[in-house]
Amino acid sequence: MFGEIGTIIGQILSIVAVITGVISFQMKTSKGILFFQIITALVFATHYFLIGAMTATMLNFIGAIQCVCYYIRNRRQSKNPILPIFFTTLVVFTSLLTWDGWYSIFIMLGLLINSIGFASPNAQIIRRLNLIKSPLCLVYNLCVSSLGGIIFETASMISTAIGLVKNNTMNKGKGSYV
Repeated sequence: MFGEIGTIIGQILSIVAVITGVISFQMKTSKGILFFQIITALVFATHYFLIGAMTATMLNFIGAIQCVCYYIRNRRQSKNPILPIFFTTLVVFTSLLTWDGWYSIFIMLGLLINSIGFASPNAQIIRRLNLIKSPLCLVYNLCVSSLGGIIFETASMISTAIGLVKNNTMNKGKGSYV
């Protein structure tokens, strides 16, 4: 879409998104995860735009807005189900409107799971659902040749597993099995 220069800039931006994304799953709270996920989603949206992957562009932009909404929702300690329903519907609708091909199903399913996960104020639930989301998005990234996306989803799975183990180990000492 933007030629070789746009692709190079896009791939560089994707590495920045990888760094912020990996940091996000090392956060101890859902607020910390959501904050870094907002940055990650916006940088990835720009990356995907520059490499011409429109479904991922729009879904990452929606993901950033979703994280802001969930961040505010969690601060208010609301459990209103309207936001998760709205965002899961929006992900499906947007995916169908920007359909890049058969492989778009993978990012759509992955980001549907993300929408559900980020609705939880429980950081461990967010991490567990990420272990389902990441392999789905990895397939999409392989199909659109997103270097940063491939690295991110691989690193995200590893980082999430580390975060799960680390936080489980810390919580076992407190008598909690989250």
